[in-house]
Amino acid sequence: MKAFFVMMIVAGLVSGAAGQPLDTAENVAKKTAEKTKEAAQTVAHGVKKAANKVEDALTPDPDARRVDVTVNDGEVNMSSDLEPGKTAFVVKNEGKTTTNFQITGGNIDRKFVTPPGPGETKVLHVTLKRGAHYTVYSTNTDDGKRTKKMTLDVK
Repeated sequence: MKAFFVMMIVAGLVSGAAGQPLDTAENVAKKTAEKTKEAAQTVAHGVKKAANKVEDALTPDPDARRVDVTVNDGEVNMSSDLEPGKTAFVVKNEGKTTTNFQITGGNIDRKFVTPPGPGETKVLHVTLKRGAHYTVYSTNTDDGKRTKKMTLDVK
């Protein structure tokens, strides 16, 4: 009878110990799935940011509304009333320093990957949303100072 109880206790311990690694493996699988999901979200966020920093265009897309912009050592000259939709900001640098052009607002934060140097013209494509307000900045790449220049209202 004693032998029977000892065998039952040993069997219980063995089955409990055998069940533990399965539980651990299950937890590892769940944690791996959670971490994979988190990694996928991080990658998706990075891809979205990278898509907003595609190579600078030199000519406007044919389906985009053209907006001529002149930057000149800290000044930005352009129309401030714009229509919604795909817009090509054709930015000409008439200054003496390399100056970037940036537009923010309406879930947009876009600027040139390589800012236009003196005498250069580049195109920044943005899809503007109706009723949104955007802010345009000019950034001198020599000192890195971003200067608010104007607010745009999309009709």
